[in-house]
Amino acid sequence: MNKTTSKRMERGQSLVEFAISGMLLVILFSGLVDLARVYFTYIALEDAAGEAALYLSINPTCIDAGDCGDPNNADWRARNAVGGDFDALIDWGSAVIDPELPTAAAVGGTVFVTINYDHTLITPVIRNIAGDQINLQVEARQTIVSE
Repeated sequence: MNKTTSKRMERGQSLVEFAISGMLLVILFSGLVDLARVYFTYIALEDAAGEAALYLSINPTCIDAGDCGDPNNADWRARNAVGGDFDALIDWGSAVIDPELPTAAAVGGTVFVTINYDHTLITPVIRNIAGDQINLQVEARQTIVSE
């Protein structure tokens, strides 16, 4: 084997090593992208549940638009808590907002707001590992301060 053939083989070896490690890096980074999206969505849902619970602690009879018109109800407040361009990242039509009031909504009672949301993963490799969706559930509670 002469010197030229040896250099060509080394270049081929480097290309194979890069191809193998490159695939692993792509899978790792795509997983990080999906993980970041799930984390952002979870934080946005926590904020929305907290906003709805806070509104219900002040106005315990205004749960949805049937009780009080928009924007003066907890459902509207939760769905619009994120706002801006980030609101497009969450499909609020598929989010289930479940407020729970005590039977006697009196001052000192506790309001619970639970939001369930199925977050869709976007990277094919991660979808094959974890499934198409991840269910996120957040809960917020507040003490009723007025009737």
